[in-house]
Amino acid sequence: MRKKLLLVVNPISGKKLAAGYMLHFVDRFDKAGYSVIACCTQKDKSACEIVINRGTDMDLIVCCGGDGTLKETICGVMALGKDISIGYIPMGTTNDFARAFGIPIDINKALEAVLEGVPRPVDIGTFGDEYFNYVAAFGNFTDISYTTSQRAKNLLGRGAYFLHSADPFFKMKSYSARVEADGEVFKGKYFYGSVTNSECMGGLPVLKNLGVEFDDGLLELVLVEMVRNPADILSIANSLAKKNIGDNKRIIVRHCKEVHFIFDKPTDFSLDGECAEKITDVIIKDIKCPVKIIAKSKELITQEDLVAEVMEDLI
Repeated sequence: MRKKLLLVVNPISGKKLAAGYMLHFVDRFDKAGYSVIACCTQKDKSACEIVINRGTDMDLIVCCGGDGTLKETICGVMALGKDISIGYIPMGTTNDFARAFGIPIDINKALEAVLEGVPRPVDIGTFGDEYFNYVAAFGNFTDISYTTSQRAKNLLGRGAYFLHSADPFFKMKSYSARVEADGEVFKGKYFYGSVTNSECMGGLPVLKNLGVEFDDGLLELVLVEMVRNPADILSIANSLAKKNIGDNKRIIVRHCKEVHFIFDKPTDFSLDGECAEKITDVIIKDIKCPVKIIAKSKELITQEDLVAEVMEDLI
């Protein structure tokens, strides 16, 4: 008996090319022995709705889109309460989660990875009553992903973010907060803050070499103290470039199960690149391994793979 596969495609992702790949995806999955039901998202959170409505009897659920599409798909699988593996074909702008998790950015390689890869358990974060897949963030530049127009993203890809960041660079502001992380307390004015489960943020391996694991029951807290002068900015940029932010005195990094943010005024948060409601008080927690996402095994991810993906972004 053929296995059942639900394919969820965000048609505006990948410079609006994702929908054009649907027949190719369906054909490949059909040849691999799956009976495929293919659906396109139509509005916000419809990936979650599609999974809930169509995913009950599926053996595999595959989504194609950006980080937001993956998040919605995960929410749908969690709502089903079933052990159904998730395949991901990344066609977003930054594809942070895919880069860190070992999912190829090349579309055809990602497709084959779904069929040949290994389901790996993944922790998920809760932001109050909401879920996020890999990052909840506040501060300067965190709104770029959802304030940059979709047209610009489709035309320029990651370059749209860099262009859109020029204006806020000269309007940086501080965020006053009390932060409690597994009993440890931080209080001050911050340039940026996040709770994440990925090495990559904004297309950069920000937490490289800091022991980030997707299934360890811990999330990573990052707090960047408010910059005071150009020298602080250069220091942070240098730490990012050298992948040693843990050694920078203005940057706090902690591995923790729970983080409580208390702000002096309502503050915007970004969840997996999408705008959340303004909050003054929120608790973020780790849920250990509620879903499995297919990726290459760690042993198969080579340095050549990483170099090839970087070169692909530069071309």
